[in-house]
Amino acid sequence: MTFELSRRLGRKSSFWIFAPVLLLPLLPTPALAQERWQAAAESAEAALPAPRGETTIVSASMACAEQNWSFSLTPDPAAIAPGESGVVLQIDSNAIAAQASLAVDRIDITVPYETLDPLKRGIGLTFQFEREEWDEAFGRPRFSLIGSRAAITAMEETCSPPDMSAYRALTFSPFSSYMAVAQGLREDDIAQFRLATSSEPELSVAMAEFGAGRRVLFTRLCGSSWYFGRTGCNVTGFGPGTEEDEWRIVYDSEGAMVHVDHSSDQYGWPDLVTLPLRARGDPSVWRWSGDGYRLVNDGE
Repeated sequence: MTFELSRRLGRKSSFWIFAPVLLLPLLPTPALAQERWQAAAESAEAALPAPRGETTIVSASMACAEQNWSFSLTPDPAAIAPGESGVVLQIDSNAIAAQASLAVDRIDITVPYETLDPLKRGIGLTFQFEREEWDEAFGRPRFSLIGSRAAITAMEETCSPPDMSAYRALTFSPFSSYMAVAQGLREDDIAQFRLATSSEPELSVAMAEFGAGRRVLFTRLCGSSWYFGRTGCNVTGFGPGTEEDEWRIVYDSEGAMVHVDHSSDQYGWPDLVTLPLRARGDPSVWRWSGDGYRLVNDGE
């Protein structure tokens, strides 16, 4: 009996010796720092990884609203009055100028739309403030761009379109009474598309009447993005020609949503304001030049 009792106690003792070892994997481990861009689930926002370098910036995020993109940097409290400063976004070897605005507890930085592709492809991003006191107070924060492509692509899908309520939107339809005219005007284009792709393009029409005989018949052909470019569509507008029932091209662009700005016109022809299909990018303004619509350049 003594041997049996000792044997039982030995087994019991062995269990308690090894039990803590079995429980070790269940103990909590410290949280890992975020190393990738993280897009929000239901909004056009993304959190950036922790900043690197000598900087007082503690966190950063990116957001998009009405196709306006911006960074928001959160600094430690600094004895600098709110104001504005130029800032350079250094994305690998690309230097892109932007504008920064300091509020009480954050720095907002506007992001030009053309910055998105370099951000998706890049490895690192550094902010360099032009005002000396900002540079001294905040340093030059650096951020990894790991995960930026997936995060920005997700934001593009959820970002709200620009507010176009001040303009009249043109509605394209395949059931317009002008379809027969449009088919005749785009006959050669349709034939070339068939030859190149062995498929049929989709044709839709929108008529814009401006009064006093001024009007534009907009035709939209959609099909392969290989043929028509990244939007997969082409929009060509036809205005009245010199002869009765004659039409001539007065507008031509890639696929776009077309709006009429009746508050601004040239020679009785209102401006056109267009958005890329899927509302990505800034609105473009087209102005009547005397014989057709031309894209208005910045500052012109």
